Amino acid sequence: MKNVGYQHLKIRSNQLLKNIPAIKIDVNGIAQGYSVDVIADFLETNKIYDYVVELGGEVRVKGKKYNNERFKIGIEAVNDEDFLPIQKYVEINEGAITTSGNYRKFYLSGKQRVSHLIDPKTGYYLQNNLISVTVHAKDAITADGYDNVLMNLGLENAMRFLAQNEGLSAYFVYTENGITRDTSSTGFPQIREF
Repeated sequence: MKNVGYQHLKIRSNQLLKNIPAIKIDVNGIAQGYSVDVIADFLETNKIYDYVVELGGEVRVKGKKYNNERFKIGIEAVNDEDFLPIQKYVEINEGAITTSGNYRKFYLSGKQRVSHLIDPKTGYYLQNNLISVTVHAKDAITADGYDNVLMNLGLENAMRFLAQNEGLSAYFVYTENGITRDTSSTGFPQIREF
């Protein structure tokens, strides 16, 4: 934890300065979202206004399909099987949908599920009742950046955060007393079942 924290980074002119040399920057949490936006911007620059761009599950759409239908973005079922079928979806005309979760990348330590997501306050794996968070935002880098933040906040704090941040909404899958449940914040597109 002594080598963690944005407060140890400074930007001066065109240089990134680190107060602690051992600090490393990992942009993996937003790289796919950023790349999706770069491709979407390229399409729009070339006057393509109906598209779906997807990289690694991070999606940005604009316009409609060839048959004038809205784009359907699938949401994986959350269970312990290897194959996670798409059971739910949302329809949107514009914006980005990204998901962060602990249902795919984890390992078992005895009966304890150890998530790949790290709690930045403790340095240990994330422990709360959230299984996944799917974020809807205007662009993919915003959605991709906030899906991990919301996972770390936990359901109640994430809902409070979203209520204060217009333009962001999310769909949550969580456990309560051993039962898997789901809910969404105000403004999230309507969840539909296939």
